[in-house]
Amino acid sequence: MSTPPDRHLLIVGAGLAGLRAAEGARGAGWSGPITIVGDEPHLPYDRPPLSKAVLAAEELPDVPALRSGEVIEELRVRHLSGVRVHGLDTEGRTVTTSAGELGYDALVIATGSAATTLPGLTGLPGVHVLRRYDDALAVRASLARSRRVVILGAGFIGSEIASAARARGIEVTVVEASGRPLERAVGPLAAARLMGLHADAGVRLLTRTTVSGVRTSERGVDEVELSSGETLTADAVVLGIGARPATAWLAGSNVALDPRSGGVLCDRSLATSAPEVWAAGDVACVEGERSEHWTAAGEQGRVAGANAAGAGELFASVPFAWSAWHGRRIQVVGETTAADEEEREPGFIVYRRDGIEVGAVGIDSPGPIARLRRALTAAAPSRIAPHIALAGGIAPARE
Repeated sequence: MSTPPDRHLLIVGAGLAGLRAAEGARGAGWSGPITIVGDEPHLPYDRPPLSKAVLAAEELPDVPALRSGEVIEELRVRHLSGVRVHGLDTEGRTVTTSAGELGYDALVIATGSAATTLPGLTGLPGVHVLRRYDDALAVRASLARSRRVVILGAGFIGSEIASAARARGIEVTVVEASGRPLERAVGPLAAARLMGLHADAGVRLLTRTTVSGVRTSERGVDEVELSSGETLTADAVVLGIGARPATAWLAGSNVALDPRSGGVLCDRSLATSAPEVWAAGDVACVEGERSEHWTAAGEQGRVAGANAAGAGELFASVPFAWSAWHGRRIQVVGETTAADEEEREPGFIVYRRDGIEVGAVGIDSPGPIARLRRALTAAAPSRIAPHIALAGGIAPARE
């Protein structure tokens, strides 16, 4: 299939989902111009290394680019870097940016998410988030001059930062507000096994605890006051308490947002409530669910771009994520909450629902994880039934 050569595809967001949207569109026959808009000065880059290799490497790695400039040129994509978006007019099919208005015939929203912060901590010296490459550089520099670090949040980002800090010999305390770490990601058995990795590495974990204040001076952080009444001496604080969809620029548009998460509501074709507008990546809320993982972002981007070119595909990727803590390889596949949990073998926890395996968590268990992932993927649909496009999404065609 091919599209008219004068139709313009605009992709807002220059991360993995945005780049894959351009690749998906070209692969599905989009022959017109494609523009990718990003608010960072870099080429589209890979985010997982930011909390891993960028923090851990002895020598500072380069920006982990997803594609070279030459490859992006071969895709015939215009990349506008350092450009912020301010608004969307779906009737006029224009996006307002810091570089002026950009028109479109089809639009993919791939603006990702922004790190969650806490009131009173934003902008304090020595207090960091980690979402972008420049954030990673700041955290890396802070770790290099620290002896004690407090990390807020015992999720995957917080745990990866804790691992990088311990590898440098830094004293680490992780403060977690919930009673059980990773309660939104894995079951209690897997969480206990994962938290055991921290304990073995000398990380102190405090649950049901929050930060009530941070004392700073010209040199940075001095002390962290906890809700328990304890005061910790620290040289730096890193927030790893999640992220929120970057959708503020959509205010006033008729693109529907999920009232719970703030993500862009879309169906499994990634179509939104507005005509000729798709969403992909961390910003997308597919049938009420957000999937903040690398594999999902890439596949959503490809499907959104392909569907903008008329391909008619469904997003049906099996959830998959990986991490590395204290030299251990961690993988999560499928559905790993609200299911029966069993440790089939050391380091391999399986989840079943109605007797059927729906997911697993593996610690240094790549073989079993790969086999289950293949089985789950084989059962996932990937094509849409014959359909008609409606203003506000895709609907099955009537017989």
